[in-house]
Amino acid sequence: MPANRGHLPLPTLAVDMDKLERFTRQLSRWFSGFALIALIVMLVLVSADIIGAKVFSRPVRGAMDLTSLLAVLLIGFSTTETFLAGRHIKVDFVMLLLPPRVSKILRCLSLLLCLVFFALLVWRLFLYAHDLQSYGEQSLTVKIALFPFAYALALAFVPMLLAVPVQLYRTWKGPDQRGRTGSK
Repeated sequence: MPANRGHLPLPTLAVDMDKLERFTRQLSRWFSGFALIALIVMLVLVSADIIGAKVFSRPVRGAMDLTSLLAVLLIGFSTTETFLAGRHIKVDFVMLLLPPRVSKILRCLSLLLCLVFFALLVWRLFLYAHDLQSYGEQSLTVKIALFPFAYALALAFVPMLLAVPVQLYRTWKGPDQRGRTGSK
């Protein structure tokens, strides 16, 4: 006899993973918006710096500092969307030569390593940001505080801690009824 007799069906892990995937995709789209803002600000800043330096002989003070910090945010906040879209670097030529089962196991091991890497990265970035804040570290030329950028970068990688387990689950379970494995 079923344990939940007379009640609604218990949610399955697949349903939970679908919800987690939808949430992660929405969050990554939001974070991609932050990356786009960083890119636009970089574009305006570099353009103003070039025009100011070449036309008016007055470059934007601290443009290099700010551009570098914005590039960090651009990379961090766009990582999850890139991962979910399957646009990251893959080395598939070896995997194509392996039997499907071995290939699947290697993909799962790769995703587990990826999960460990991002967990360590987020943890260490939060600690590093705290140290930057404690010591009052600033950029060299215009003295921009560095800790907000380190905290933002740590936060930017948090969705990877959601996306990688979803991808791992999809890879392990194989294609569903729609032929989907995890990357759309």
